[in-house]
Amino acid sequence: MPKINHFVVLMQENRAFDHLFGFAAPPAGQTIDNLAALPALPENLLDPTKPASAGNPSFPVSQPAPFAVHDKDGPSHSFNAVNIQLAGDSQGPSGGNPASNNGFVKSYSSSLRSHTRNVPKTVIAEVMQSFAPDQLPAINQLAQEFCLCDAWHCEVPGPTMPNRMFIHAATSEGYVHNAFSRPFSSKTVYELFEEKGLTWAVYFHDLNEVMQFQKLSQTTEHFRRFDRYASDVAAGTLANYSFICPRFNNKTDSSGNTLFANSQHAPEDVRFGEHLIADVYDALAANPAVFNETALVITYDEHGGFYDHVIPGPAPSPDGIDSPNPDDQANFTVPSFSFDRIGLRVPTILVSPWIARGVIEHRTLQHTSVIKTVSEIFGLDGPLNARDKSASSFADLFDKLAHPRTDMPVKLTRPPLEDTTESVVADVPVHPAEEPLDEMTRDWARGMLKMIRGTNESAPQIESVEADPQTQGEAAAAIEARLQAVGL
Repeated sequence: MPKINHFVVLMQENRAFDHLFGFAAPPAGQTIDNLAALPALPENLLDPTKPASAGNPSFPVSQPAPFAVHDKDGPSHSFNAVNIQLAGDSQGPSGGNPASNNGFVKSYSSSLRSHTRNVPKTVIAEVMQSFAPDQLPAINQLAQEFCLCDAWHCEVPGPTMPNRMFIHAATSEGYVHNAFSRPFSSKTVYELFEEKGLTWAVYFHDLNEVMQFQKLSQTTEHFRRFDRYASDVAAGTLANYSFICPRFNNKTDSSGNTLFANSQHAPEDVRFGEHLIADVYDALAANPAVFNETALVITYDEHGGFYDHVIPGPAPSPDGIDSPNPDDQANFTVPSFSFDRIGLRVPTILVSPWIARGVIEHRTLQHTSVIKTVSEIFGLDGPLNARDKSASSFADLFDKLAHPRTDMPVKLTRPPLEDTTESVVADVPVHPAEEPLDEMTRDWARGMLKMIRGTNESAPQIESVEADPQTQGEAAAAIEARLQAVGL
């Protein structure tokens, strides 16, 4: 039997590598390509085209970072915003203006000033701040106990949806912006598993981009609520490949308890995501028989606009589909992009009893490395396209020990939640479920409601949705009602 029979991927939201691990200490005898290893700490000027002055202050990287940023949307990470972050210009890097990662402060300041007249310098500085290791004990414990990848990049220098599509299908079909109402037709890694008679499942709380792939059967065996994850692990019924989506919206359950967003998408408090990471790991560690056959990847969709010092490199176009796709119905000018470069680094941990303690992986990896790796481990008939074909595999990391380890932690250390950040709108505290939806989660909730088909595969896509949620609680309730109506 192969060593790895279960491959689990948890994808969190919007954090750069230096933002989470900029000041992490490497295990003895190893190095981490992070801020602490640099000869001098980087900084960004408010306007990188001008010299420093009283009116053009410098913002150096620093620690600690706030658990929740003070702006309601967090740093912008649209394609144009990332171009500014990389090269100080919305047109992006070029031969005459190469990337230098000097525009993060410029991008965030511009975004803040678009909806706030008075922007404190302390708020702008948050885009350059990193978490101290003791702020995030769960993920830092995993980094020390297993493998930390310090050169893992997201696939697109842009926002959530395109990057999430790449980990499933190695393409976003020409989209560099979020389009959660668009059906996708590309072949996915899930179909590669099906072709070999192997099983797959997507565990989710509320929002779930995998439902945009119209060829995938929406059954309860394929689309499982996250409440089922721990029991599946305990019962040994974990699929061969599992993908986990976090909770994106605060909600109130039937008992009146608040269930907080744990995606770590700014501005939500990252500590709830720490608890989700611990939930996923602890369930595996509680069943050694399953854990001994499992590889767990914890990664982030993209950098979320937070500072990272490493300049991303080139990449092949996956399928020759450029942005804008001719079918793009956006009501704004869609940027041109040929998908010839990858995005910034994101934090990624590889966890398994087959990985030695305290490994730092320096190879350039990316989201499509997951597709490349599972294709090798499970003998799948990949690649899906040129992007995952060119990606590096990390399958060899699980083949270095003669026996699975027995010295892993049984449970991870979690940050306390007693003093988590309170939701505030217009300086007035509000119940978390009444927190307004930001632009992304609003559009995603509307798109999700259209994409839920349930077990009736012949049911047409829903063209209109009665519910138009405005708050996180309303979005969660509307999605829950729709899921129950179709048997999910």
